Amino acid sequence: MKKIIIIVGIVLVIILGLLFLKSRKPIQISPTPDNVNKVVDLKDGRQCYTYDHEANVTEPYTVNEFIDIVINGANVTGTKRGTQSGPDMTNGYTGTMTGTLDKNTITSVFSYIVEGSHNQEKEIYRASETGIEKLRYPLLEGKGILVPDTTKEPTILLYARVGCTASN
Repeated sequence: MKKIIIIVGIVLVIILGLLFLKSRKPIQISPTPDNVNKVVDLKDGRQCYTYDHEANVTEPYTVNEFIDIVINGANVTGTKRGTQSGPDMTNGYTGTMTGTLDKNTITSVFSYIVEGSHNQEKEIYRASETGIEKLRYPLLEGKGILVPDTTKEPTILLYARVGCTASN
């Protein structure tokens, strides 16, 4: 008799639980100005960012980069260093970034040295909630500089904001 009472009690608890869950209405979050199309502004001062990409089938190069910039009004200066390794090459590069800030977009010239060769590339970054995004367009040869072909769709590379000093 005790077993039957326990089984009936368990069945009642399950039925009541299911009825309770079914009667609950889901919480709906309505869009507000705070959570729709949030624009992140880049502020004056020193800021650092890192990008890491592991090699895969479609992008066979592992890439690690570190950006250290200073924003002063509309002016942006800094350094970028990185390494890339893949099936046909491995190298490191380092250089300077000089550019401008317009709203949440940085347009800079990255002057760098890779394997003893000096090159320049125009780069475009925009602010995101967790760092900056590089808008990587196909590149065209300009007068002594590689320039993005903004008529094409960019690949977005996310650079996470990190501290500017080493941990050790």
